Amino acid sequence: MKRTEEVVNVAGRQIVLSNLDKPMWKKEGITKADLIQYYVSVAPWMVRFIKNRPLMLNRFPHGVSDKSFVQKDWPHHPSWVRIVPVPSHDKPGKAVRHVVCEDEATLVWLADMACVEINQFLSSAPKFDWHDLLLVDLDPYPPAEFEDALGIADSFHTALDQMKLRHLIKTSGADGIHILIPILPKYTIEVIRRFVLLVGVLLEELAPKKVTTSRRIADRVGKVYVDWFQNGLGKTVAAPFSLRPNPGAPVSFPLDPRSLKKHVTPEEFNIHTVVEIGRKDHFTRFDVTPDQSLDGAFKELGASP
Repeated sequence: MKRTEEVVNVAGRQIVLSNLDKPMWKKEGITKADLIQYYVSVAPWMVRFIKNRPLMLNRFPHGVSDKSFVQKDWPHHPSWVRIVPVPSHDKPGKAVRHVVCEDEATLVWLADMACVEINQFLSSAPKFDWHDLLLVDLDPYPPAEFEDALGIADSFHTALDQMKLRHLIKTSGADGIHILIPILPKYTIEVIRRFVLLVGVLLEELAPKKVTTSRRIADRVGKVYVDWFQNGLGKTVAAPFSLRPNPGAPVSFPLDPRSLKKHVTPEEFNIHTVVEIGRKDHFTRFDVTPDQSLDGAFKELGASP
């Protein structure tokens, strides 16, 4: 393969881009240059969502059909890339040096490092143990499909609207749906999980053949699993606008709630399509301010935090 390099200036930062012709999705003809250009295009929307959040990066040095590795710790990086030390829960006294993406230049540098998939913390620096995003992860278990997850997401949307909780709905980039709720960073993980579980149980009671909150895999077959356990210390979620290393280069993309009632597929949102969709979609400008209390929502559910 011909080695290609190019020096670019991104907001005053000089970045050496290498191996631009490297195939990242071979079958689709998507190169590393295409990967970088994609993240440049979505940077004005994406950086708002991931700013000040530690990242876990899934790197594919030889393309998505080859071996990959997840990088948390970044001892080597340009001096202008922000790094935050996150205390390790597994090794007391140790800290992991996570990248934080504050600008387009950092996003370009990560893309050049073959970071195809960008996963973000549910907390912000420096309060790493206090989540300011609540995650509702809707995971369809075959023979349930993405369309089933859309229907349950619509029910969650209605419930959250009733509770006056601002939320973002997005495709996972695979078969599931993620709902992100900005919240005040004052609730324990147990309280956050309990909130998701309570809403999940409510929907489970209304549609027992379609929804489950059970931790037993056998109970999930043919249903949409409300995975309340995805809220946890150190857990991450695919960032809005992150590419996923699947065929067709799908994107974890924000959805207009009106589309939940339409026949959309996860494949519609990919490296080739989402930039144009995003230009027309006001949900790319969702208010990420973590200023919402869960107290009123718990009251609506007949419970307390």
